[in-house]
Amino acid sequence: MNEHLLRLFLTLLSVSSLTPRLSAQPLLTQHAQERPSIAESFGVGELTLSTTALMGLGVLSLWGHDVMGPRGASMGAPAEGSNDLRFSRWVNPTPQASAQWLGGAPDLMGYAAPTLALSYYVGGSLLNGGRGGLGAHAHEAIAFSEGLSWAMFSTSLLKHLVGRERPYVVRGRLGELNASQVEMSATERLLSFPSGHSTAIAATSFFMAADLSDALVSGPLRSSSALTRFGVGRALPYLSAGALSWLVMYSRIKDQRHWLSDTLVGGLIGATSALLSYHLHFDALGHPRPQHSSNAQ
Repeated sequence: MNEHLLRLFLTLLSVSSLTPRLSAQPLLTQHAQERPSIAESFGVGELTLSTTALMGLGVLSLWGHDVMGPRGASMGAPAEGSNDLRFSRWVNPTPQASAQWLGGAPDLMGYAAPTLALSYYVGGSLLNGGRGGLGAHAHEAIAFSEGLSWAMFSTSLLKHLVGRERPYVVRGRLGELNASQVEMSATERLLSFPSGHSTAIAATSFFMAADLSDALVSGPLRSSSALTRFGVGRALPYLSAGALSWLVMYSRIKDQRHWLSDTLVGGLIGATSALLSYHLHFDALGHPRPQHSSNAQ
């Protein structure tokens, strides 16, 4: 997982390096007067804190074991009869150490999705600015990066502070699988709580759900009935985000990498951080909120 986190860290770092360039340029859109500038929406202190979280994520991803030091498990393994152990056995009664559900596609999606979302938002802000529309402005790219940075930093910090044995370790000790065949490093065995994959996919899917929902309700569906606006514009994007998040969460449980509670907490951290970041910076119509006064004013 550290390799995945490193890739995510490097991607976020590249987006962070674009921020000064995006902030210094006017928004070349037909709706530019309706949108506050980057400087009005994102303060220096806010961006500094988010960059600090991003750097902290990089440090923990690369040297977390060295920085936090050798440790035993702070959170005990699930007891016999607990929901965590029962659910793990229910979804995979006879686990194979080297097997991955659906060929590992959901596992890859957990960290590919944030990269694709960042590419979409950054690419939209740089290439589609003249046409406006969903994801066409730098505000979304920066807000998404902030929410994702804080979510992943919080999850990584908790992993190293808590320390919890992964299911393949516990079930291996119970004789239900051969834990030595699992292709994970020794330092990874105590990083079960919470799930980083669950955090990443929930942060991505719920931020984009909020963005898409506001764009639909204030755009194509603005003249539709209240039922259509709610069902298609509100419920459908969020239900889709929940289904996509659960797909990745379920795969992590089935592959014996995480317990049910690991994925639920990870998903909660990701969704909460993303939605807070979105609603802090955008109103119900999807327009950026001005947080600071510009020098021009």
